[in-house]
Amino acid sequence: MSSATTDLSRVFGGLIATQRLEVPPMPATATEVMHLCQQETTDAAKLSAVVHRDQTIASNVLRVANSAAYVGQVPCTSLQQACSRLGMQLISEIATAVAVRGRMFADARCAALLTALWRHSVLAGFFSKEIARARRRNVDVAFLCGLLHDIGKAVLLDNVDRAAAGGELSVGEPGLLAAVHEHHVAAGVVLANRWKLPEQIAEAMQCHHEPDSASRFRDLALTVAFADVLAHHTAPNLFAEPLAEEALRRHPALAGLNLYPDQVTELLGLKQKALAVAEGMR
Repeated sequence: MSSATTDLSRVFGGLIATQRLEVPPMPATATEVMHLCQQETTDAAKLSAVVHRDQTIASNVLRVANSAAYVGQVPCTSLQQACSRLGMQLISEIATAVAVRGRMFADARCAALLTALWRHSVLAGFFSKEIARARRRNVDVAFLCGLLHDIGKAVLLDNVDRAAAGGELSVGEPGLLAAVHEHHVAAGVVLANRWKLPEQIAEAMQCHHEPDSASRFRDLALTVAFADVLAHHTAPNLFAEPLAEEALRRHPALAGLNLYPDQVTELLGLKQKALAVAEGMR
């Protein structure tokens, strides 16, 4: 590891330890959508009204709803129509994803890395949901756990200029990725605390590399751990080496999830659908 990489890693660690890491506030729309989806009385009209208050998010939700991954024979022309056709669960996922992307993945300085990270995040959310579906678990929470599992990397990339002291510290892409990987879980914990995320989401984010360390929500941590490797296998990127299918089928999370070989085969068979969802949410 180069001295510049070590220095950047040290600065990241210092920002986290002294609580000086900059984290934008959670998008208000995402907060309201999460809250609404936990209430049994929420209907399509209530959900569409919340999303409609933010015109940027509203237009993007309609764009995603009409993308190849979701569109029916007739395009959706209103949010309420989209809610009714696609279902509240799916619209809440799209709305939350659109809100988070606009707040956390829009920094032009690291655009290429953030684009790859966003794609991976959507894929991990997709596979987390499908794993939960196969196991008859809560798919709403699983999607959010997968979507947000690596958001600490986006936080760190957003802090690169500050950490590098205005350009005085020159770090190449491999060094940057190494420093981001080293501290992304801790940065994610900072974000989870400031955004006051539900504890099951926060723990899944914190423990997705070491799911056995989860104290209360090990099941979700295992789900995200396997969804993470499925996402990297589906669309490799610079952030991690993808596992070959043979190694993926021997992943240690499978025993804890009690997933059988035929279920893993079904998950792998969802590759094109997963890519279409990621493309729709780009």
